[in-house]
Amino acid sequence: MIVCWVATLGLLTGCAGEDLTKKNFERTTVPATELAESGGGQGSVPSGPIDDPALELATLRTVDACGLLSDDFVGNFNFTPQEDFGSGGWGECSRSFVDVGGKPIRVSLELGEGGVFPDQATGNVAGLPLVQLSIDDTSCISTAVTNHNPGLGISLMANYEQGGGDACQTSYLVLEGVVEQLRANPPQLMPEEGSLLTVDLCESFQSEEFLAALGEDGDEADVMPSGLHFCMLSQGRITAHAYARVGWPVAPYEGTNEIELVDGLTAVQEPGASDMAECSVSWNHRELGEEEAEILSLHYYDYASEADVDTACERVTELAKAMVKTLP
Repeated sequence: MIVCWVATLGLLTGCAGEDLTKKNFERTTVPATELAESGGGQGSVPSGPIDDPALELATLRTVDACGLLSDDFVGNFNFTPQEDFGSGGWGECSRSFVDVGGKPIRVSLELGEGGVFPDQATGNVAGLPLVQLSIDDTSCISTAVTNHNPGLGISLMANYEQGGGDACQTSYLVLEGVVEQLRANPPQLMPEEGSLLTVDLCESFQSEEFLAALGEDGDEADVMPSGLHFCMLSQGRITAHAYARVGWPVAPYEGTNEIELVDGLTAVQEPGASDMAECSVSWNHRELGEEEAEILSLHYYDYASEADVDTACERVTELAKAMVKTLP
């Protein structure tokens, strides 16, 4: 997730993907005065609830993120495409261009970004609260807040690797155009039968099958979306999160165990490497070829002092078996 790349935010709960916490990025919230001077984020922060069906997670799940960065669209900014699209998964896309001044720029888009902090908004973009994070002299992330609680948004990162450009202005302008496309007629992905593309994992967490396996434990389960294909659950001392994605097919390796969830469906169980009672189960939900599959991962954490890894692995396996029953 783009916002999660800002390392000094720490390892945010709800962030998925590469851990960049060891990189020394400087995090700076861009003041509204600077935004106005750069031509981006003008006006006050919009107040009140955000109610825009075009920007809801269920709508965004089927949007073709790379289609939003088409040649025709970036042509509005006089950008010259330099290479094909790079997709990090559903709802994500990156592309390199040369801007009107001849400077190379890399643009990365994520729909349904989690880990957004709406209270850090300093302006607006297309009528939505705008959060801008200047990582350094070459990179800036502009995020249009689409949900206050939990904090969700649409993020656009601009990176002038060789410097010389206004990354915050560029990210703002491209983001504004992306939001306008989403409200008009955005390009769509065509979900195939059995795909996880349109699945709401929070609904799986709230299903009778999953809650029965979870047990009450004296506390009601709190379920919260944290991205297009990411959901978190907390119940007392327990936290779990599920994450669906497209990637290299999962397979057992040293330190993991191959388990069977249902007849014919195997999964990889991975005990946590720390002292915390944690364990995860991942499986290939749908094969897309020898080198690609739709994958679902379920992570489980128990913060009780008496909890141990073995118990965590037993529990997450029970929950994974229940979750499989809720999927297409």
